[in-house]
Amino acid sequence: MTALKKVITQDGEPVVHFDLDAIEAEAVEEPFVFRLGGEVFQMAAPEDADWQVTDQMSETNAGLRSFVRDLLGDEDYERFAKHRLSNKQITALLDACNKHYGTSPGKSAASGRS
Repeated sequence: MTALKKVITQDGEPVVHFDLDAIEAEAVEEPFVFRLGGEVFQMAAPEDADWQVTDQMSETNAGLRSFVRDLLGDEDYERFAKHRLSNKQITALLDACNKHYGTSPGKSAASGRS
């Protein structure tokens, strides 16, 4: 394999064509907040889940658990996991979260074309 040439600016910095850090720095939306068992939780947008966690959803039985932990953060997840939820409830929660953030399950800006 041929080594790629490194393109630099006049300041000696590498030329950057796409800045993933800028995506994370974009305007923060109002967080999705929900109540369960009298406790209040905050959930990040599903499209902001770590890609490796999302990938686990198709590989392991722990995928959904890891996905929810990633969206809630460790502290909220520990409290959340103490509650019993039916499949109907977790589906409704993730649907409401997607609706709040204007995303759809399985689709994100990083999804490939079909």
